[in-house]
Amino acid sequence: MASATRLSDNNNYKVEDANHLTICKPPTKDHPSYSILLECLKTFMKKQNTRSMPPLPCYEVALEDKANIINCLFQKESIIALIGMGGIGKTTLSKKVYHLFHNQYDKSSFLEDVKSKDINNVKKQLLHDLCDKTLCKDEDLNKEDLDQIKQCMISKKVLVVVDDVGKREIFGALLQLLIDKDVTNVDCKSKILVNCRNWQILKYHVKESAKMDMALLEEEQARELFMFHAFKHANHVTNDIKNISMEIIKTCEGLPLSLEVLGSYLCDIPILEVWKDALHTLKNGKNITGSSKDEVLWTTLQISYDHMDKDHQNMFLDIACFLVGFNKSTLCRVYWNGDDSCRPMLILQNLKDRSLIKWAEDGGLYMHEQLQDMGRNIAMEVTMNRFIWKPNIYLRNNQV
Repeated sequence: MASATRLSDNNNYKVEDANHLTICKPPTKDHPSYSILLECLKTFMKKQNTRSMPPLPCYEVALEDKANIINCLFQKESIIALIGMGGIGKTTLSKKVYHLFHNQYDKSSFLEDVKSKDINNVKKQLLHDLCDKTLCKDEDLNKEDLDQIKQCMISKKVLVVVDDVGKREIFGALLQLLIDKDVTNVDCKSKILVNCRNWQILKYHVKESAKMDMALLEEEQARELFMFHAFKHANHVTNDIKNISMEIIKTCEGLPLSLEVLGSYLCDIPILEVWKDALHTLKNGKNITGSSKDEVLWTTLQISYDHMDKDHQNMFLDIACFLVGFNKSTLCRVYWNGDDSCRPMLILQNLKDRSLIKWAEDGGLYMHEQLQDMGRNIAMEVTMNRFIWKPNIYLRNNQV
């Protein structure tokens, strides 16, 4: 078949055969059309390259605005850190940044869930994504491979997203591979976005000015996200269910993961008692749906707790059960027993760095309600006399 491709020359047109080489092929590499064709092909290949694109959620709330803020920060910083509690949306925002901006870079790599992977496998993925080189499963990286990765980061414009770092030494090893110490932030074309629950893991490698604390969703944003998942197929919702849905949204306190899990579970269920039971179960830190996604919610929240030593775990449980709202001086008096080894302020700072607590504007201690519920649930199961939390005795507002 004859091609419809037409060539304009002084307003004269002609039809070419399906073989377009006579039109597309530049006469020489020095000809201007050669560089134009090369750029067109590069752009096309970037758009076609979806082999490592991480999936985004089916519904987004305020993601693009936050991603644009990060992109603006990249004008000043070569490494940016997202910090926040489990389920707050660090990975989702990192994926959004990758989706929106990876086409602006020569090469890109999204390293998902780094904490659960072997460092050598992470490096192999970098070699594959940045240098188009694939190693066999049992094949080790050599010095030439590592030099290739480093050279790519220096010579090209590269975006690397490091998701969910769990250990300081792992992130340090990655940075040794990715960052050239002789290149300043201003000169560095390549950028790294890393997310983590614990600022202590990153603060030795990332400047304070490059730290972005993830905020919980605002009330209207939380409502929008929950309503999408809970009522996306509903033609009519009773006032009773609308009222209980507002209580659920309030209890979730803007945590995206819990809003999505609860909304998806309750989707199109018209039975008021089911909604009431879900709210009660959520407040008691129990699994609601029995599904793997529900398990993900509480497992995600508990990861930070499981990775702490006993002193930190004990103070976390004390706060969850009794001490929310107390100020620093009161907390120090509670814990100080005349023993110089007592270190309440250090532990409080570590809990803050792990995104488990915050200080409110009035100086009182704040903990997200679902972290509080999880802590109280753990305390009731721990076989230690120091924990005597009983929800039927102590009120949720800590009036003991």
